[in-house]
Parts: sequence; C-alpha cells; structure tokens
Amino acid sequence: MNTPQAEQLGQDNVALRPRQLNALPLIDPILSALQVRRIVNELVPSQADIDPGRIVELLVLNRLLAPQPLYQVDDWFTETVLPEIWGILPQQVYDNRLGRDLDRLYPHLGELWAQLVSQAIQTYALDLNVLHWDITSLYFEGAYQDSELAIYGYSRDHRTDTKQMNLEVDVTHDGFVPVLYQVLPGNMADNTRPLPHLRALLRFLERPELADRRLRPLLVSDCKMIAPEAVLACHEHDLFYLGPLADGTAVRAVLSSVSAEELAAHPLAYRPQRVRADDPTFIPYQGVWRPFTFEHQGAQVTDRVLVVWSAGKQRLDAQKRKTYLKRFLNGLAHIQKKLNTWRYKKRSYVEQRLAKLRQGNPAQDLVDIHLSGADNALQLSFRINQQKLAATQELDGRYPLATNADHLEANEALTVFKGQDGVGKRFRTIKGPLLVRPIFVHSDQRIEGLVFVTLLALLVRAVLERACRSQGLPLTADRLFQGFATLQVVDLLWVDGSRQRLAAEMNPFQAQVMGVLGWPSPETYACLSPLVR
Repeated sequence: MNTPQAEQLGQDNVALRPRQLNALPLIDPILSALQVRRIVNELVPSQADIDPGRIVELLVLNRLLAPQPLYQVDDWFTETVLPEIWGILPQQVYDNRLGRDLDRLYPHLGELWAQLVSQAIQTYALDLNVLHWDITSLYFEGAYQDSELAIYGYSRDHRTDTKQMNLEVDVTHDGFVPVLYQVLPGNMADNTRPLPHLRALLRFLERPELADRRLRPLLVSDCKMIAPEAVLACHEHDLFYLGPLADGTAVRAVLSSVSAEELAAHPLAYRPQRVRADDPTFIPYQGVWRPFTFEHQGAQVTDRVLVVWSAGKQRLDAQKRKTYLKRFLNGLAHIQKKLNTWRYKKRSYVEQRLAKLRQGNPAQDLVDIHLSGADNALQLSFRINQQKLAATQELDGRYPLATNADHLEANEALTVFKGQDGVGKRFRTIKGPLLVRPIFVHSDQRIEGLVFVTLLALLVRAVLERACRSQGLPLTADRLFQGFATLQVVDLLWVDGSRQRLAAEMNPFQAQVMGVLGWPSPETYACLSPLVR
C-alpha cells in the first residue's frame, strides 16, 4: 500500500519554515525595468561586498512592504526570501552599513533621480504634458541641533512644537507619478520657491534624453505659484501654468464682474469621481472666462482667468462665514459687557482687545464698530454691514483659475486643476504607508538619502497602480499590497539536512492580478540560489 504524499513528507522532513514573499512579484519587475541596480552602481563607486544598487533595492522594498527604522531592517530581511535570491547573509544587513550607503548616495542623489525618472519615462511612456507641483512638511523626533534641514517653521499640520523639513514634488497628471523633487529647510517660505522650482524644472526638461521631445508642460499648482514674477517667467521660458489666484482687490473685482445669470448660462461637464453620472441631485459647476493682467517690475502680460462657481463651495463659504461672524460678534459682545470695568476702563486696552479680535478673522470687514468716549466712560457699538454682507454673499462659491494655456477649454481647465489633489494623495502616502514621519536618522546627508529612497518607492507604487489601471484593474497600491500580504514560500527542512523551497498557492485575487499583468509567477522567487536578472 502506497503512503500518501502528505504523510510521506511528514515522515521525511524535520520542519516547515515559512518565508515572506508578499508583494515582491509585483515590485521586483518594476525595479528591474527601471534598472535601479545598474544605474546606482554606475554612479556610486563602492568596493563593499554588497553593491550600493542592491542596498537601494533593499531599502525600497522595505519602504514598500514593511517600513522599519534602519536598525530593524535586518530583522525584516531575515524573514523574507531575499537572502537566498540575492546571495546575501542576514548578518550583512545592519544599520551602520545602511547608514554608510546612504552617505555614499548623497553626492549623486540629483543625477540618480534624474536618470531613474528618465528611465521610467521611456519604459512606461509617462506623459509629462501636465505636471502638478506642491510642497509639504515632514516632521522629526530628536534634537537635530546641527541640522540645516530639520528646523522649526510654518507647520501645515499645526505641529509648531516639532522640527520639520519641507519637500516639494512634481507628479504627472496621468497616474500621479513623481518626476521631480527637492528637499528644503523647514523654515523656507513657500512664496520663495516658484522661480527656483521653474529653473529646476527647465534643467530637467533640457536633459539629453528629454530635450528632443521639446516638452512644454502645463504646470498646475496652488496660489503660491500664480505670482506675477512666476507668471512672467512662465511666459519667458515658454511654459504653461494653471492655478488659483490669491485673494486681493483685483481678484475680487474679476469675480464680481461675472453675474449669476452669465455663470448659469455656462455649465461645465466636470463631475467629481464620487458623484454618479446619473445623480439627479448634483448641481453642475459653472465657469466663465475673463482677462486678467499681471504686472512685475514694469513688465506685464494679460492672461485668462476662469471664474468657477461650485454649489458645494457656496455652501461651505456660507457656513464658514457664519462661524467666523458668530465668533466675531460674540467677542465684541464680551468686550462690550466688560467695558469700563477693570482694565477695560482704559481706551488703549480696549483698542488692543479689538485689534486682537480682528486678527485672522475674515468676517471683521462685515461688521461696523464704533468705540467712543474717554477712559472710564467708554461706549462700544457694532452692527453687521448688510451692504458688505450682501456683496460677499454674491461671491459665495466662486474662485479664480488663472492660466496662459489658450488651448484649454473651461471644462478641461477645471478637470486638470482638480487633479491637484493627486499630489496631496502622494504626500499622504509618504506620511502614511511609506512612513517617513517621524524620521530617525542622524545627519542631513542620511535624511536626503532616505527621502530619495522613499520617493523612489513612491514612484514604484505609482507605476504599479498605473500598470494595473492600464489592464483594467483600477486597484490602489494599498489594496494590492494588502491582497499579497499572505503570499509566502515554505522551506522544507529534511532529516538529511537538505532544504527545499516551495511557493504557496496563490489565492484568487493574487492569481488574477499576476495573470492580468503577465509578470513572472511567484515560483520564480522560490529558489535557494541567487536569482540572476
């Protein structure tokens, strides 16, 4: 009678040991196509027993699959299939080595990134005709007393007690793939960046591998770029721009120049992704073009502004004004009640309190305030200015999008601008799944090295999502990694001391994704000798 195979295995082997495969079959083909190891090794000299290209691949995989501080990467590495397929002993991967390799990368980071992105552009036919630019902050734990990057500054997340570094990134409109980035000190103001950023973008577009394309991208951003000097620079260098104008007298005049009737006559086809095409409650956006002139140091250009109206923004504007106005009126009533008591007997003190109350409250211009009398005999009266309130209400829901791209129709301009949220999504990935915050490294060189690794991991995520979407699988990287988290190989340890590695069977989701992508199967990585690629 023959012994069943499972029973025979149980008699012959000593132990079963699982090893993590996870989403390696999704990531490794992209790292290979980007030629990460080759590009890094050609640019970064090293005599170490593990080449720097392999270290970069290791750190990118760790960022994507199980982000760890440098001192814990070796523990993660030990539990994966990487030691065998790379021919690297786990004890060779320790934090000091990883830190030294980040130091080696530092002098070459700019060229490394440019070559890797150029490779991605060529391999995956990335569309650079529309780029989104924005700036975020990354936060640090520890003193960092000698750092020129980790500095107290304006906190976008209201974390004024924590040192930060700023990071500006450009991503493609198609797939939100990062193509340009710059690490900045935490105290650098956003309004100082438009011109340096434009110069960096022009240098990138002039690279030999891109120059023949004669690219003239449309650069989309928030209002920090739509400053007169930046707008004129875009004209000078033959670049397109698109973004909202900051509030001001001229801007309010443009918004007021369009009547509600004219807006209603120009509905736009754009719909947010969350809105179903057959939703009867959705109120369409509206948009009308107006000319707008920018002036800087005696030079001027006249471009177009799309005055956009949104029902959702109209509701939000009304709610915010109601909140600010109530807060302002309550503050005035509080001062009025205390008038001529204690410190409120002095006019100078009351004027200080009124000034503080006005500070930062956008509803202050809607209320007429009259303070009269001398010390100990003060009188305070106030009332809502109904004329100003009505004028403000007329602008509810409106915002201006400026551009020099004459080829853009109103609906296209709004649709492209709405893609700006894609940069925010990538920033949330950096601060979330890729876990850059908080950063525990000890020098600015290593900070920049780790940011490079993280942006490269972000690029891989974006390429993966784009590859799936092109094959009819609109899946996020988070969903893919979650679905592949259970994928393992199993080491069979035999009584004679030998070892065999088998790939576990894929579940239906994993099999579907691998089948659609057509990439090497997980069995490719179930080997006990170095994998050559």
